[in-house]
Amino acid sequence: MVLSLPKTGHAQSKLYLDLRAGINHNSAEGAYFGKGEAPFKAHSKLSFGVQGVGMLRLQLSEKLGLATGYSGSELGWAYSIELPKQYRPSPPYVGWRGAGKGVYMHQFPLLVSKTIKEYNIKEIDTVRHTYLASFRLDAVFGGGLNRIGNNCLDCGGLSGGGGLYDEIEFRETIIVRRQWGQFLVGGVTARFYRRGKERLTLSVYYTQGLTDMLLVPVEYRYGPQRGATTLHVRGSGVSATLGYPLRLATFGRATPPGGPRR
Repeated sequence: MVLSLPKTGHAQSKLYLDLRAGINHNSAEGAYFGKGEAPFKAHSKLSFGVQGVGMLRLQLSEKLGLATGYSGSELGWAYSIELPKQYRPSPPYVGWRGAGKGVYMHQFPLLVSKTIKEYNIKEIDTVRHTYLASFRLDAVFGGGLNRIGNNCLDCGGLSGGGGLYDEIEFRETIIVRRQWGQFLVGGVTARFYRRGKERLTLSVYYTQGLTDMLLVPVEYRYGPQRGATTLHVRGSGVSATLGYPLRLATFGRATPPGGPRR
């Protein structure tokens, strides 16, 4: 196996339809920076959702791409309490309770990608410089618009308690602040090639919402203690998606034999 760096780019542009699916982890603003008073945390292990993405990507050159399309995911939030030892009932109760919730969210992103690393494995065509397998790592950044998929007027509230959870209780309400919002996004996409053709992508992005879309006042009780806070939900979170790139069209002149590859 031979590992080498790429040689040059080529003159063709290619249009792809990127179909991706995966998961995202959503949180309210400040969730990991002490939002609320201990032991209340504005995040929990329950705050995961699914994500589906369809993007049109124009690969302008070997190293530069422009993409836009649609992403469906959750505008989500979560919280949890782990009881201090002095408030815990007898085992087997562990003294933890969490809640996670979300509403459907449409996203309309515009993304720019630039290759920052590329590795090629085993050259099989020395004339066209085609490799058995290639790996490219792209930096991706951009922004776009969010829109709430339903208006939450019938979402109701969440309350909990009873049974083993008598020592922890939550109650929340949902307030729609606005239907539309803006976001910034950044991350990386790994692209996998076989015999010069793009076969698979793996993307990890961080999205930062710029505008409050929902306000979620939460009241909580643990043992004899009570507290309250308001979560600001903007659509911020981390996502990981696996994708299949479908080439739709190729523009420009084909690379002559002996010229730059792909």
